[in-house]
Amino acid sequence: MNRILELARHPLAGIAASGLLLTGILGTLALDRVWLVKTGREIVLPIKPVDPRDLFKGDYARLGYDISTLDANLIAPELREGHSQRTVFVTLEQGSDAVWRPVAVTQARPAGLQANQVVLAGRVSTGRVSTGPVSTGMRWAPRVTYGIERYFVPEGEGLKLEALARTSTLSAIVAVDGAGRAAIKGLLRDGQRVYEEPLF
Repeated sequence: MNRILELARHPLAGIAASGLLLTGILGTLALDRVWLVKTGREIVLPIKPVDPRDLFKGDYARLGYDISTLDANLIAPELREGHSQRTVFVTLEQGSDAVWRPVAVTQARPAGLQANQVVLAGRVSTGRVSTGPVSTGMRWAPRVTYGIERYFVPEGEGLKLEALARTSTLSAIVAVDGAGRAAIKGLLRDGQRVYEEPLF
């Protein structure tokens, strides 16, 4: 209490202390992301960029992934109730064709992964997709976000990136850590690196 009263008498000191605290928090977050990008396991995911400009944050590509819409059969029945915004762990497995596909969705991070498997932490939201003709109705297909749905690019490059997506195969190089957190390291165009995520 005395410390609070002292800061109240010296508002500039309080502002300076708050500024230092905020700077420390932001610095810690930045270093944490750098560590993830530098040390996380690399996987490559095909992407589908749309809506490449954000008026408030500069140019970015909004990325969609095949792993963003899951087969409901992969999700245990207990996860289907109250699933909106629930954190789940999606196990991806790399096939002989080098493509990463979801093979399981669990509430806790699974142990004992195989060498060709990796786990991503994500948040589930409700989604329904058509299974064919209108008469067949809709089926529930959960959508998952992994925190890698936006990729910021240099000013003016967002529309260029979207144009590339119409004529080339684009993929994201994603770093994944042991907790299942993911971060984009860069982008590939037809297998060649075209963008590199700056560390700072």
